[in-house]
Amino acid sequence: MGVTRAITSAAVLLAAVGAVEAAGSGAATAATVAANARTTRLVLTVAKGESTAPAQQRASLTCQPAGGSHKQARTACVELAKVGGRFDRLQLAGGVCTDQWDPVTVTASGRWKGRKVAYRHTFGNACTLSTTTGAVFSF
Repeated sequence: MGVTRAITSAAVLLAAVGAVEAAGSGAATAATVAANARTTRLVLTVAKGESTAPAQQRASLTCQPAGGSHKQARTACVELAKVGGRFDRLQLAGGVCTDQWDPVTVTASGRWKGRKVAYRHTFGNACTLSTTTGAVFSF
């Protein structure tokens, strides 16, 4: 009977350890999900013409804290925050441009505060891009 009791105690102990580990990994998973819900990681590109390839410029942008390879990361994050990360809502008034057709196509992909982003837009020229998007695509 002593052997049976030892085996039963060992099984209970192993089950308890497994439950603690599962709970710990569940908490870690929940923490990871919560962190991803706030994560902003974007890849931005600028291409000459109406196609997205080849991209002449490419930058990574992270926010909170601002960083990545983007040269104006902090300003770009502030401008995006003002429109809730909705690239199509960027409307910065910043100058007058000619109507010259010299298209520039931009893309943004990744996550804004956990929300998936897949943006593509062709602007009539680089001036229009700059006055509309400010620092976001200036890298």
